[in-house]
Amino acid sequence: MRTNKKIMEQYTCMIVDDEQDAIDYLATLVEENCPQLKIVATATGSGEAVKKYFRKLPDLLFLDIEVDEKNGFEILKEIYREKLKPYTVFVTAFNKYAIDAFKANALDYLMKPCNPEDLKNAVQKFFSSKEKDLQYLSIRKLISGETQKIRFNTRTGFILLHPDEIIYCEADRNYTKIYTSPEKFELVSMNLAAVERKLNSVKFWRISRSILVNSEFIKRIDRIQNKCIVEKDDSLIELTGSKSLLKKL
Repeated sequence: MRTNKKIMEQYTCMIVDDEQDAIDYLATLVEENCPQLKIVATATGSGEAVKKYFRKLPDLLFLDIEVDEKNGFEILKEIYREKLKPYTVFVTAFNKYAIDAFKANALDYLMKPCNPEDLKNAVQKFFSSKEKDLQYLSIRKLISGETQKIRFNTRTGFILLHPDEIIYCEADRNYTKIYTSPEKFELVSMNLAAVERKLNSVKFWRISRSILVNSEFIKRIDRIQNKCIVEKDDSLIELTGSKSLLKKL
């Protein structure tokens, strides 16, 4: 007799804690008890945490409160500045921060060492909240007629492109070349800064004054030769970046 198993959607998560042992312990709990979650990043410091968050954009953030010179609340403030509101579960050895955590709209507040059942309950809250938010966004898009494609004016009219189609953008005086393949580009009637504002996405990185790259296509950064190598359909494209901007990546 054949049974139909419902395929569980998988989400990504990140763990931030100043102690590697604590990260390893929580990672093991997540792997053993939450198969729907995939750990895509960990961090032991605040600066590393912010940088990795913006690179990976995990769905759920497990965040210690006392990290280093910046605590968990300050890490969230840096993320909030980019108008991102991650689903957050605080994990800490101190119960004195519980009220502040919920003021920061945390999904849950777990005490170390985490209990597997408490972890599963916190993750279930995440799934429920995520589902409700996705339903809300779907309804809002349906009502407003929103589309995921972005309109760019050209000299003859306009084009519609999804951000995921864009490999990189290159300034051409007051225009911008938007590359959707290694050989093909669209010339749009706006400068690179205007294109960057229109894309308004943390996954597009400036590597020089004249080049904006979709980080999903980056294969390698060479800070010695100031090169950024992007890959699309097994083709490699070598772009020249600026030393100062490549250092920030």
